[in-house]
Amino acid sequence: MTRGFVAAIVTLLIGFSLLRAEREQSQESPLVQLIFPKEFGKPTLPIDNKLTKERISLGEKLFHDTILSIDGTVSCAACHVEEFAFSDDVDLSRGFEGRLGKRNSPPIFNLAWKNHFFWDGRARTVRDQVLQPIQDHLEMAANLNQVLYRLNRRKSYREDFKKAYGPAEITSEMLSLALENYLLTIVSGDSKFDQSLEKKVKLDPLEDEGRRLFFTSHESGGAGCSECHSGPHFSDFTFRNNGLRPAPDLNDLGRYRVTGKEKDKFLFSTPSLRNIAITSPYMHDGRFENLTEVIEHYNTALHQTPTLDQTSRRASKSCRKKSAPCLLTSSDRSPVCRGC
Repeated sequence: MTRGFVAAIVTLLIGFSLLRAEREQSQESPLVQLIFPKEFGKPTLPIDNKLTKERISLGEKLFHDTILSIDGTVSCAACHVEEFAFSDDVDLSRGFEGRLGKRNSPPIFNLAWKNHFFWDGRARTVRDQVLQPIQDHLEMAANLNQVLYRLNRRKSYREDFKKAYGPAEITSEMLSLALENYLLTIVSGDSKFDQSLEKKVKLDPLEDEGRRLFFTSHESGGAGCSECHSGPHFSDFTFRNNGLRPAPDLNDLGRYRVTGKEKDKFLFSTPSLRNIAITSPYMHDGRFENLTEVIEHYNTALHQTPTLDQTSRRASKSCRKKSAPCLLTSSDRSPVCRGC
C-alpha cells in the first residue's frame, strides 16, 4: 500500500467525520438565552453544557421525579419547594423515611452567579452538587448505579436523554448535566426593591427607612447589613461565623469539615436575602422562625469564638423594627421562575 494511498484514505475519513459533525451540529436544538437583570452581570455558564429546551425540560422532569430516591418516595422538589423559592418551610429537612437532616434546605435561585454550593461550600459546581443529595443516607439514600439502571430501563427517559445529549447509555454525568441545565435557569430578580431601582414603584416610608438602615454602615448609624449581604444578590457569597451558638445536638462545625482548617470552624456560606419573606425558618439550622428573631440575634451579644467574623458586630437597636420591611421588599412579586 503506497504512502499516497494511505494519505488519501485518511483524508477521506476526516472528510466523513467533518460532514457527520456538521450534520449533528445542524440537528442540535437552538440555544436558550438566559434572561436576567442587567445589574447581575453576565454569568459564566458551562461551555460543555449549553442551555437547550430539551435539556432544561429533562432536568425539570428529573428534579420532580421520585425515581432518584432509594424507594421512589422522595424527589429533589420535596425539600426545595417552588412556593418557598425552592427552599423548605421546616428547620431541618426530612428525607427518606422521614429521616431528619442536619441543615436547613437553602433556596435555589441565581445559581449561575455562585461559585460554591451547600452551606459549607463543599461543591464547586452545580453538577457536583446535584448528585450528593441523591446518595446521602439522610436525604434520598439511593445507590447511584441503581438509579441509572432505572432510568435506562424507562423508555421515556431514554428518549429524553437522547434528545438532550445524543444516543448513549444514561450515565451519572448525563444525569448531573441535565439537572444542572435546569437549575441554572432559575432566576430571581423581580422584587419590589428591584422595581424601585427601575423607578417602576416607590417604597413606602417605612420600607425606605429600612433600606437606609440596611445599606448604611454601623459607623454611620445604620444596621450595616450590606457589609455581608451586598450587591444585586444581597450576598457576597463568602463564608462567615456570624456568632451563632452551636447547637449541641448537631455539632455542626461548618466549613471546617470540608477544609480541616481551624480558621474555618463554624463558618457557613452567607445566604442571599432575596425572597427572604418566603424562606423561613432562617440560618443553616433553621433556628429562627421569623425576621424579628434574626434581627434580635444581631442586637444581642454574639457567641464568642476565635473565628467570629468582625463584621457580624452588634446591630443598632433602631434596626429591630425598621429594617425588616425593607428586607421583605427583596422577595419576588411573582414566584421565582425560569429565566429563559
